[in-house]
Order: sequence, then structure tokens, then C-alpha cells
Amino acid sequence: MLLAPHLVFADACMNAARELRGSFEVTQGRGGIWGYMEKISSLRSDSMIGFQVDGKLSRIIVLFETQCAQTNKPSKTDFEKINAILGDARMIFNLRPGRNPVKEIKAKIFGLNASLDKLIKELEA
Repeated sequence: MLLAPHLVFADACMNAARELRGSFEVTQGRGGIWGYMEKISSLRSDSMIGFQVDGKLSRIIVLFETQCAQTNKPSKTDFEKINAILGDARMIFNLRPGRNPVKEIKAKIFGLNASLDKLIKELEA
């Protein structure tokens, strides 16, 4: 009976990890940020940053999943930060060069990349 709360928390953590993985797969199902940038000629020259963003998004999911499998579980705050960044990534797909200036789209993608760098450092600490 003493182990039950630990098992319940582990199950909740894995459910949260599955939710994050599903959200990540939504963006990847659309080709990821890299694919998005490759489809838009004015963003194609900077598409390597999109490739980096896709890799970093995958990395934060793996970090969360790994922490769930260990005794040092991630916090709800970690989940919320990852979920927010995944939301930011999904929102980029709503931007179009005809409606949004290319500079604005690039700024959002570069900002997402910087946010991912910061979050990775936090998660690895």
C-alpha cells in the first residue's frame, strides 16, 4: 500500500509524456518546422534553423520521458513549459508570408529556437 502513490505518480507522468509526444507528432506530421520553411521560398535559405528546432523539440520530449522513467520525476511546471513551447511551434504553421511579414515569421522561429535552448538547459540541470 505504501508504493501505491509512487505508482500513481509514475503513471500520471507517463500519461503527460504521451500527451507531449502526441502534440509533438502533430507538428512533425506536417513536416516539422524545417518542412514548413522548405515549402516557403522566402524562408528556404534559413531552413537549417527549422531543422535545429525540430531536433530540439524532440529532445525536450525525450528528456521529459527519461525523467518520468527515473526516480527524479519532472515537475508540473516542466510539463507546462514544454507544452507551451509545443503550442508555439504549432502556431508557426498558422503564419503565412502573404498575411505575415517574412521577418516576423523568422523572428518567431528564431525566438522558438532560443526558448528551446533555455528550456533544454533547465531540464538538463
